[in-house]
This record gives sequence, C-alpha cells and structure tokens, in this order.
Amino acid sequence: MKNPVLLLRRIAVTVVGTVILAVGLVLLAAPGPGILVIVLAVAVFAVEYQWARRRLVDARALARSAAEKTATNRIATATAVLFGLASIGLGGVLIFTDVLPLSGAGTGAGVAFGGLTVLVTTLYGFREVRQAQRATSAAREQPPAHR
Repeated sequence: MKNPVLLLRRIAVTVVGTVILAVGLVLLAAPGPGILVIVLAVAVFAVEYQWARRRLVDARALARSAAEKTATNRIATATAVLFGLASIGLGGVLIFTDVLPLSGAGTGAGVAFGGLTVLVTTLYGFREVRQAQRATSAAREQPPAHR
C-alpha cells in the first residue's frame, strides 16, 4: 500500500484542482478570466500529475494572452472583480448560515476560494499588462544606436 500521507496529498491536490477547474469552466461562460483560472487548476494538478506538467507551458502562454485581453477591457475587469467579490461573499454566507441549499464549510470554502482565484488572476492580468506597457515605453525611449 502507498504511503497514506502521499495518498492524502494526491487526493487534496485532485479536489482543489477540480474545484478551481470548475470555477474556470463557469468563468468561460460568465465574464471573467476563465482561461487564467483553468491554467491555475492545471498548475495545481501539476504538483501531482505528469500530464499536467507537460500541458503547463502551453497553458501559461494561453493564460498570458487571456490576461492581457481581460486587463485591457474595463467592462471585463469590473465584471471579474465583482464576480470574485460576490463569490467570496457567497462563500461566507454558505459557511456561516444554513439559509441556502448546500450550505456548509466545505462548499462555502470552495466558493470563496474560487472568488479569491478570480481576483488573483485578474490582478495577474493587470501586472502582465503593466509590465508589457513599461517594456514598450522603455524601448521607445531608447535612443537609436549610431553606427
């Protein structure tokens, strides 16, 4: 039998990756950085699974492109931030009350974590766009080399 700690780690990685992936899939249809969240799920899976490690390089390139598109669109950015904050709020409601179906600590934590993931990936998009803008500005300010 495998080491129980390693088995529990694999189960935890699988559960967390699956929750993040589900949020990413929802965000593909809803406004938000769905591709970035899916890449985050692949990164989580890469901790334990070789197939995810192989896909992570391509996924990062796709995520960078999606981050730039989201960060440059004010409506998409505002919607992603609102969705993230609302998810965190809903997660709190699910954790601390029994008002809604499926209320509980596990469900609430998953929903809140998904909202936090949306906010983090949106901030990542802003950072990537700013770095690209700074690099472009620096390149324009460089005087041409004389020969």
